[in-house]
Amino acid sequence: MPVKLTDPHVRHASPKDNRYEIADSQQPGLRLVVQPSGAKSWAYRYEREGGKPVKVTLGRAAGPGALSLAEARNAANDASRLRATGGDPADRRRAEKRAEAARIAADEREARRRDDTVENVLTRYYADHVDGLKSGREVRRVLDKELKGWAKRRVDDIQRGDAIRLLDAVKARAPVQSKRLRAYGRHFFAWCASKELTGANPFEGTAVVKEVPRDRVLTDDELRLLLRAIERLEWPRRQFFHLLLLTAQRLNEVGAMEWSELDLTSDTPTWVLPGSRSKNGRSHTIPLSPSAVEILTGMDRLANSPRVFASFSAARAKTAIDDAMLAVVREEAEMRGDDPEATTVAPWRLHDLRRTAATTMPRLGVDVVTVERVLNHQMRGVMAVYQKYSFDREKRRALELWADFLNNLTTARESNVVPLKKAEA
Repeated sequence: MPVKLTDPHVRHASPKDNRYEIADSQQPGLRLVVQPSGAKSWAYRYEREGGKPVKVTLGRAAGPGALSLAEARNAANDASRLRATGGDPADRRRAEKRAEAARIAADEREARRRDDTVENVLTRYYADHVDGLKSGREVRRVLDKELKGWAKRRVDDIQRGDAIRLLDAVKARAPVQSKRLRAYGRHFFAWCASKELTGANPFEGTAVVKEVPRDRVLTDDELRLLLRAIERLEWPRRQFFHLLLLTAQRLNEVGAMEWSELDLTSDTPTWVLPGSRSKNGRSHTIPLSPSAVEILTGMDRLANSPRVFASFSAARAKTAIDDAMLAVVREEAEMRGDDPEATTVAPWRLHDLRRTAATTMPRLGVDVVTVERVLNHQMRGVMAVYQKYSFDREKRRALELWADFLNNLTTARESNVVPLKKAEA
């Protein structure tokens, strides 16, 4: 039988062996539900058409977040009004629960995705896919460099327009790099989609840049101009460009050279490039010519740095050497009586120096296999399986011939310069 519930009545309702309900005489349908455990809750009971009984749980009647008696009566009254207008309180409650569950799930996804920045997801991508690849270091290098501007953005925030603008910017600077960025970026975002971190792949449908192999080789006279220009640079650019030429190694490998990799005091001085920094992942021994040793022994060590060179911009260094070469060629044009402003230097890239060394060494009597060893190119076929000879002696001879050739380019030109005396009146 319904009773007039009061707050003390609710507080003192004792548990029994079985669950029981107390109907409220003041609000039809409202029930206080008491469990054998002592837990209490509010419920609203009604009948649908056909006499089917329905119960809607309104909330707790005791403990944290409990509804007071007044709040429970208001909730039951709302349910009664809904029934009066043709609604169903149980259906509405289920809809509210679904909406609340969806909101919570969305909030949880949003919280997780706040951490799904390009920078963070790249780390997971490398560990999951890239680090096991032979080309893993190259993929890391390209993505770390070119996606740096997106580092703090969420992966699902990157749009196709962002990818197009980035590819256009990289293409203007380095067309081949743009092609590789497109390939690596497309795979990265496909991986993101497979992990449900993003929907669309921003690199899909972007233009493909045709990769044209470069064949630019500096002429002997261009090398002479380059050497004269290098002498006009300040430290450390002067030493950096000299060693880049003399060793014929890659730009990043020379730039990250460490003192611990160098042996400058033995009868056969060397630079041992560890496999962790070489492109093919194998340790590489580069014999150092007397010219290279002289440059390195004349350099001061940077305080608190294991590196031979401080961190500096290769792009700015290239601009500096271009400006110096142009100044040299215009001075020589003026000495010949030509128009300096009409004189230019054909465009070239830093990697062209490595190709120039490889092309010139056979002219000096170096066999092609030794040239490949100097460049640390990956051997293929039978050579890769059976050829384990170090070629250290042959590489030393090749690099010393190359160093002598470079030295002669400038000394020979200087010896041909004859100063003219002014005629006496």
